[in-house]
Amino acid sequence: MNETHEIKARVFYSKTKQACYIAHLDTIDIICKALRRLQLPYQVTQGHHVRPKISFGSPLPLGHASRCEQFVLCLESMVDDQWLKEGLSQQLPDGMDIISVELPCKEEKKGANGDLVDYTFGFTSPETAEKAGEFLSNPETTFSLVSKGRMKEYRLGQALQAINKSSDGNLQLINARFIQGKPEVPSVSKIVTALAEFLGEQKDNLVQIERVSLTKL
Repeated sequence: MNETHEIKARVFYSKTKQACYIAHLDTIDIICKALRRLQLPYQVTQGHHVRPKISFGSPLPLGHASRCEQFVLCLESMVDDQWLKEGLSQQLPDGMDIISVELPCKEEKKGANGDLVDYTFGFTSPETAEKAGEFLSNPETTFSLVSKGRMKEYRLGQALQAINKSSDGNLQLINARFIQGKPEVPSVSKIVTALAEFLGEQKDNLVQIERVSLTKL
């Protein structure tokens, strides 16, 4: 019996503009269909619903933009990385862009100690940015959200690693580094939900939520 030679390609891509409102499962479906149209020599999964053998990184919360998304695709034979990058870019909707392709890719560590995630928040109002900065920069900030059917309290200091302020044209920016994926540590999605509740009517001035980088620990 012949063994199939497996080659792994890691593809880095961004989700911006209206693409940040494409849900995670829909994103997977869009990418799988794009790969089929390219007629790549990819491996497929077993079972009734056959699709490309592919694995994705941490799901991006709906409404968050990102410049550090990735997936790993298993190929049966080598292809040109530049051809894959350009061909796949042409098959994806506006706002989803291929940044780079690592082929063959190196094995990535599992991230058993969680992930370090860098986020940028953009505000149209300096006053709202100042208020948000007060919320995010205080490690003693606590908030309560429903988790698994019950109200649970979280402390921001368990997640926040670093924070600084900058600007980009008319936008006031807050750049924050979080750790996530550890027990009892609130996810960035929960922190953003709590921040929106804290801002109240001013939350509409928060116009940019972007995941900039993600590093496994």
